[in-house]
Amino acid sequence: MVRVGRVVGDRGVPEGKSIGDMGATIELAQALQLELSWQLAADGRATVQMRGELDIATADQAYAYLRDVVDSQRGPVTIDLAELTFCDAAGLGVLARVAGHAGRSGRSVTLTAVRPTLLRIMRITGMDEAFPELRGPSMGLIAWPRQPTLPAAN
Repeated sequence: MVRVGRVVGDRGVPEGKSIGDMGATIELAQALQLELSWQLAADGRATVQMRGELDIATADQAYAYLRDVVDSQRGPVTIDLAELTFCDAAGLGVLARVAGHAGRSGRSVTLTAVRPTLLRIMRITGMDEAFPELRGPSMGLIAWPRQPTLPAAN
């Protein structure tokens, strides 16, 4: 069995081997870490689906992909985070940069299905200002787990 460490063009390269500088190199672990896809609805709204981890390893590719989707659309773009399992500071930076790029281009980007933990971080850091839909009443309250109460000592 040959373990593939990276993909060059359409060929797998065994770990520790080199093909030279031909073709783009994509780490397999990185390529499988985040999946991005988008579709255009009949009403002109584009929706991007994110699945996996948006982190420092995937940030540059994710930003380029999202920027290209925003640039290719005349209508609003929605980023669905329902299947986003992890987002670090670099991932938050991607979302902020995409929002800024869309605003400068006269377009809009909204987020949907933001997990409560990510929403909390976005509020703490002030990133929710870039996404007004996160400040609406539907996202206003987060149900935090109740703390157990102990009976009073006698």
